[in-house]
Amino acid sequence: MAEQVRQGPVGVRPAGPEDAEFLVDMLLQCVNWSGEERYTRKQVLKDKATSLYVAGWQREGDLGLIAVDLAGPSGLQIPIGAAWLRRFPARNPGFGFVAEDVPELAMAVAPHQRGRGIGAGLLRSLATKAREQGIERISLSVEHGNPAKDLYTSLGFTTYSEQEKATTLVLDLRTSPLGQPAR
Repeated sequence: MAEQVRQGPVGVRPAGPEDAEFLVDMLLQCVNWSGEERYTRKQVLKDKATSLYVAGWQREGDLGLIAVDLAGPSGLQIPIGAAWLRRFPARNPGFGFVAEDVPELAMAVAPHQRGRGIGAGLLRSLATKAREQGIERISLSVEHGNPAKDLYTSLGFTTYSEQEKATTLVLDLRTSPLGQPAR
């Protein structure tokens, strides 16, 4: 029996140091996007290529948002998704590295909450926050076959480079309507 999708209200709040474990959960969703468990939590945290997205969260320059189910028991806000940006040095780049001044996006929504526009909402909100902080471009890497690529391109991300197993996409916040103040 499929897990029932909650249709309760969703809110967004800033990600803080207390969200580090949830970001690891969301990173697991990123790397296991197909539903097949290719990586365990332990593997993600031990692997230098994946752990850099969450290690030491929240360091200076990190920016993240958490989507929360506002209809949790006793008024609890239950985290259901996250989008976060992190810069990497050229000597230790992420999968979607473009330049040291271009932070990389990592994002996931809990499987039972997908298809509700939560990811798009997180991206819009994060783009607004990034623009307010003077960030001009955002990059990400998306594996071939991952349906999330359609979301990214529909929101203005363009192909920066193609690799054997993934595509690096970039969003130019200077020209994109994403994250622009409403008129």
